[in-house]
Amino acid sequence: MRKAFIAMALILLNTWMATAQSLEDRPFRIGASLGYSFTGYREETYSLVNRYLNALTFILDGNIKRGDFLHSFNIGFFMGNAEMAGGERAVLQKDFCTQRGEPYYFAVLRQYLSIRGYIEYALARRLWGSDTFPGYLGGAFRADTYMQFAFYPSVTGLVSLNLHASQTWNINSENSLTFSVSLPVFGYALRPAFAGADHATIQYASENPIRLLTLGRITGPHNHWAVFGGLRYHHQINPLVSLYSGLGFELSRINFPRPRRDAILRLSSGIAFTF
Repeated sequence: MRKAFIAMALILLNTWMATAQSLEDRPFRIGASLGYSFTGYREETYSLVNRYLNALTFILDGNIKRGDFLHSFNIGFFMGNAEMAGGERAVLQKDFCTQRGEPYYFAVLRQYLSIRGYIEYALARRLWGSDTFPGYLGGAFRADTYMQFAFYPSVTGLVSLNLHASQTWNINSENSLTFSVSLPVFGYALRPAFAGADHATIQYASENPIRLLTLGRITGPHNHWAVFGGLRYHHQINPLVSLYSGLGFELSRINFPRPRRDAILRLSSGIAFTF
């Protein structure tokens, strides 16, 4: 019985070592984290008011290393009710009494539902540094959506090709730090001139949805400026599992047909699996 137990332990140990070796040769990592975003934005297609939102954020990310190439992806989403810095102001609404037919007024406190989502895929090549301090430079494809819903919706959809760079510091076999940054160079955005949609716009889109693309505009540094970045710390528990925490940020500005500005700071932590 004892010999059988020892033999089984040796088999498991050899399997574990072989798995660890294969992970070094072909590492694939995927992680999920939960974070909190501190955001502020100004959407001038709706109003000239700065709004603020602190919201729970869901993040999915991962990467694949193939020789000198690094594939990576990053997906994030959050939503919540944005507020003015000085608090919301009630709006008087007018209605009519169904029994007497007389008008009356009542106060309504608007809810500004803000939704933010993004997805990014990057492909970069190692161009500098050592195994302890490797640096990567390449490009990324990114899709972003900015939405606000109050009495009327204000929706912006944007896709872009970005310049992407990352720097990793492998502190030791268990700990590492990675900094990444992405800058949009060229893209396309669908963005309304005002909040809401009138009958003419709805009819225009319903006749042929493809024609809706003509309402958009090609973007570049002249009308869409942004920087997306993040710092992530990894602690390897074993060859398969690691814990990590991150600090992310975003500064962006779209200046057509009316400006929108966003500033986001995000804290997160999660678990990653390597296989």
